[in-house]
Amino acid sequence: MIVDFLVNSEKYISLHKDFKLVFDYIKNHDLKNMECGKHIIRGNEVFFNLQEYDTKPVQKLEAHKKYIDIQVIVSGAEYMGYTNINNTSLKEEYDEEKDVMFLSSDRVDKVYADNNTFIIFFPQDAHMPALSVTEPYRVKKAIFKILLEQ
Repeated sequence: MIVDFLVNSEKYISLHKDFKLVFDYIKNHDLKNMECGKHIIRGNEVFFNLQEYDTKPVQKLEAHKKYIDIQVIVSGAEYMGYTNINNTSLKEEYDEEKDVMFLSSDRVDKVYADNNTFIIFFPQDAHMPALSVTEPYRVKKAIFKILLEQ
């Protein structure tokens, strides 16, 4: 897992061949004024879901096998829970079509994310997004999906 601000995104482009594509897209598009929904950058290899929601005190712990997440807070603030997948047990079977499995763990830490923060979750990073900071808060977030193996 990596947590940083978008102004530092250049430091991470060497980690995956498509990270530069994603960070360039973010720099060149006004995510704040885009419509919510799925946006294709390059087929099923690189795309993102733009969501708007209210944070909650509890969410499901999830992980992915095929995609890396780069989650970008466009507006608002939230906590995101995280732990290494080795600290978890399977709660719901892996859904290959949706590339998600739900887990449980008593070893979940939290990280704070607000405007222009990004967090990269790799397959070993179980995460629990959209957690309230103090009370429910309206958040707009882009969740970029980058295919792991190409």
